[in-house]
Amino acid sequence: MTSFYKIAVFNTKVLKTAVVGLVIFASSSWANTLQVKLAEPVWQLMLNNTAIAQRTAAVSPVELGFSRQLQPLLQQKDYKAIAELFNQRPLQTDSAALQVLRGQVLLSLQRYDDAVTALQAALKQQPDLALAHQAISLVFMQQQQYTQARPHLVAAINLGVADAQVYGQLAFINLQTAQPASAVAGYQQALMLEPDNNQWQQGLLYALIQSQAWPQAQAMLEQLLQQQPDNKTLWLQRSQLALSQGNSNQALSSIEVALRLGENSAENLLLAAQLHLAHGSAEHGVSLLQRAIIAGGNKSDAWHTPLLQAVQYLAYQQQWPALRRLLQKPALPAERLTVKQQSQLALVQAQLATADKQPKQALKALQQAVALDPLAGDAILALAQWYETQGNIELASINYSRAATISEVKLSALQRQAQLEINRQQYQIALRLLQQVRQLAPQRQDIADNIRSLQQLVRQQS
Repeated sequence: MTSFYKIAVFNTKVLKTAVVGLVIFASSSWANTLQVKLAEPVWQLMLNNTAIAQRTAAVSPVELGFSRQLQPLLQQKDYKAIAELFNQRPLQTDSAALQVLRGQVLLSLQRYDDAVTALQAALKQQPDLALAHQAISLVFMQQQQYTQARPHLVAAINLGVADAQVYGQLAFINLQTAQPASAVAGYQQALMLEPDNNQWQQGLLYALIQSQAWPQAQAMLEQLLQQQPDNKTLWLQRSQLALSQGNSNQALSSIEVALRLGENSAENLLLAAQLHLAHGSAEHGVSLLQRAIIAGGNKSDAWHTPLLQAVQYLAYQQQWPALRRLLQKPALPAERLTVKQQSQLALVQAQLATADKQPKQALKALQQAVALDPLAGDAILALAQWYETQGNIELASINYSRAATISEVKLSALQRQAQLEINRQQYQIALRLLQQVRQLAPQRQDIADNIRSLQQLVRQQS
């Protein structure tokens, strides 16, 4: 009869539960789940009024007086006054030149629909008016109607407008409409004309990253960092680029530079914390995580999931001092977590109490975890194990049975309860439990072997 006891159905180490959040730290592909928080780039869209190509529009002789009336207002940039003067004239009777001017003024006043009406009237009179095409494309871009803006920019280029603005704007449209490869070509053309333009440099970098042209993006980023070593946005982009390529060391070193340069967003503090924890720097990771919680304020919940992953990871690695520091109050506002997350946190607190040899505190934390989330299978399993180690076999069995009703932990619960019954020589009960395990995991040869051994013991008992 003693031979069977050498076959353990499961590992009975107390509270050493599986940690579902460890993939972010332990998996070789963990970096793919991390993202640097990058501020949205600010694109300045300008209209070059002097780039009117070969085909231009001119005011009619009868409009010369009105044009002279507008000149001082244009020099003063008093667009509201100009718009008032245009309101006194019917749009359809104006020349294409005045219709374009009206459209530009309305664009400056952010009256986009009225601007489109004026510019479309000009194009109806003179379809090959390049400035009207360029102006109306800018209106559509301001309204984020990029597919409507593109044909007008292309028309402007075909009509001879070849300045950096029009190529840069076309590249911007391609970037916004998920065509990063085409955006690369446009930004490169713009940079040929204006090689020192920071906006075209940034646009090209974004386009290269979006098109996953990693070597080219890396080369350009390093060049920009040589010119602007104190630009924290570039260091954040370097960190994201490294994460995209699975280079966690460079990602960590880059985001550390950004933090030293003043980066303090909760999201990037969280990322730095996760990277430090992944590299074994538990204390530094905890410090950054605490900073992220403070930076997030009362309205942010971005730190919830990383916090749980961190505490679970620290418990799994038995980094008790760092875990103890992270769980201390008031640094951790646990009440801001969801009820389910509070349950998960209580389970980790039970693990810490067990490590500190405080069984009563561990029991209290486990009971709290189950009370907060009655379907927390891991917590119920841990509670059953606690009772088993304290010799309360009946309560242990009850909680194993309860855990076996939860699909996520059913297999483990059945195995552990079977081992409990084996330990107290209730072989018939253990056999029924293992037969349920076999139905759930028919490929497990060790379960089949244990069932045969149990069947032999049952026959011997009878």
